[in-house]
Amino acid sequence: MKTLLRLFVLVLVGAGLTMTSCKDDIIKKRKEVKFDCPQLRLDIGDRCVTRDGNVGKVNKDCECETKNTSKYDCPKLELNVGDKCKTARGQYGTVNKDCECEAKRDTVKYDCPKLRLNVGDKCKTASGNVGKVNKDCECETSSTSKYDCPKLQLNVGDKCKTASGNVGVVNKDCNCVGKKR
Repeated sequence: MKTLLRLFVLVLVGAGLTMTSCKDDIIKKRKEVKFDCPQLRLDIGDRCVTRDGNVGKVNKDCECETKNTSKYDCPKLELNVGDKCKTARGQYGTVNKDCECEAKRDTVKYDCPKLRLNVGDKCKTASGNVGKVNKDCECETSSTSKYDCPKLQLNVGDKCKTASGNVGVVNKDCNCVGKKR
C-alpha cells in the first residue's frame, strides 16, 4: 500500500512539472505574437473602441474607425465642411476645410439677427420640430397642419417652454404660461 501511494505521488508530481512546462511554453508564444498594430495590440479589422466610446474596427492606418465616419467630412466633429458649429469659447461659426470650427465675425449680416439665421436656414420651432426660417423671421415647418397658434406652431393646451425656460401650456391667447399647481 505504501509503495502504491509513493507511486501515485510521483505521478502527480511528474504531471505538475509537465503542466508547468506547458504553461511556460504558452507564455513564451504569447510574447512572440506579432500584431498588425503593436501599439494597440490589435490586428487590422479587430474590434476597437474610440476615445469617445464608439465601437469600431482597426483600419489599415492602425486607427480605430467607426462605421459612420464616411458620412462626414470631419468625423471627429461629426460635421461636414460648411456646417454650423460652436467654438470652445461658445461663439457660433462654420466648419472650415481643416475640420475646425471657425467663428463668424460680428460683422456678419443676418436676415434675422435675433435668430442669427437667414431666411431659408434650418431652425427648431417652439415645439421642437425642425423647420425653416420664413420671410417674417419665424421658424415654420412645411407641414400643412393647421394650428390654433400658427406663430408657435402649437395648439391650445400643448406643452411649451415659458420665457423663464419652465414647461408651460399654450393658452387661448397663444401665450405659453406656466402650469398652475
